[in-house]
Amino acid sequence: MTMTTEFTFDLQPEDFETIRSGIRAYNLQHLPSGDVTRIGCFVRDEEGKMVGGLTGNLFANTVFVEFLWLDENHRKGGLGTQLMQRLEAEVKPKGITDLYLDTFSFQALGFYLKLGFEKVGEYRGFPAEGISKYFLQKRI
Repeated sequence: MTMTTEFTFDLQPEDFETIRSGIRAYNLQHLPSGDVTRIGCFVRDEEGKMVGGLTGNLFANTVFVEFLWLDENHRKGGLGTQLMQRLEAEVKPKGITDLYLDTFSFQALGFYLKLGFEKVGEYRGFPAEGISKYFLQKRI
């Protein structure tokens, strides 16, 4: 059988889905069973407007914090810490033992380290020279 290798800068949805489905089927043989639960924690002002929050994915005994954002006018005032503490308080009783997240060098590495996260990996020069992406974990 003759094989060919193809490269594209215009990935078609059906090709993407073939690859995604294949790796997911393989991964499911090795990962704990269960669904991924999307979670969120939000801060709203007195008028109900969202001024910040976080989103994440709960799977098995872990939570991956996907996004943490605060409106510029509400940064550096402790709301980020409140959000992360609330997250821990809510998920720990559910058997969660580890939190994971990533952050760029221009974002909040120091903030997460102060909260007890440990840097477990780094991409240097990603996505461009002079920028790093850090991977963090915290046992709770």
